[in-house]
Amino acid sequence: MSEKKKHTEQDLNKKVSSFFDKVDTPYEKSKEEVWELMAEQLEKQPARPKTVWLNPRTVTAIAATLLVLLGLLSVMRFYTQTITAPKGHHLVAQLPDGSTVDLNADTKLSYHPYWWQFARIVNFEGEGFFKVKKGKKFQVISKAGRTVVLGTSFNIYNRGKSYKVTCITGRVKVVSNTREEVILSPDYHAEVSEDGNIRVYRQYASQQVTSWVNNMFTFTSAPLPEVLKEIERQYNVTIIFHATEDYFYTGFFARNKQVEEVLDLLAKTFGFTFVKRSDSEYEIIQTVPE
Repeated sequence: MSEKKKHTEQDLNKKVSSFFDKVDTPYEKSKEEVWELMAEQLEKQPARPKTVWLNPRTVTAIAATLLVLLGLLSVMRFYTQTITAPKGHHLVAQLPDGSTVDLNADTKLSYHPYWWQFARIVNFEGEGFFKVKKGKKFQVISKAGRTVVLGTSFNIYNRGKSYKVTCITGRVKVVSNTREEVILSPDYHAEVSEDGNIRVYRQYASQQVTSWVNNMFTFTSAPLPEVLKEIERQYNVTIIFHATEDYFYTGFFARNKQVEEVLDLLAKTFGFTFVKRSDSEYEIIQTVPE
């Protein structure tokens, strides 16, 4: 090493030593103690997470509780209450929210009572007069379509291929299976065809549509087989009739009359007669037997 370079390094060391002698160290510990503490911290391992083992009985109890809760939820969601008015009888169905449905003979209604507060949905087949309390959306589901209301009264006729809705008060929305829909005001009537089309017209005598609630049955140019089917439902009888042509009936009958009186009145309208085959079976013939 050259003499010049040696003197340069000595000068540099003196300056560094002089600098650190003038600076106050903020630590009370010596350099060796600081390094020792740092080494201890580096050697320490992070604490492992503590594993908690559940008692098998506890696991079983939790699983059982979950199964019970799922079971209760399933019961609430899918338990069904069914009300049926058999042939020859009328019934009034009381729904959980106070809404009522007058059921005509041979009519069935079902709903989920424990799920009612979440969804007011009724499955329906037959004929009924609905009086719906105001509240959440109320839906009546049938094969041909559905009727949606908030609070109103209306009549539904859903038999075979016929689906008819008559609005009495409030407003009613009728939706077909093809998603065609209409809004009905009081005294308006909707008929849903098999292809999902909806025909709407004014029902000037809407009280006739619901007269069955008061045991009075009114018909205006109704096909005779349709009238006979209604008589069968109201009296729980079978009527045999082989028509040779189309006949239409305009008139009415009261349910408090005996079935023989009703058939006699009906047959005379067309010049027919009827024969009692058994206690529950009648036949209408187009010529008077000899």
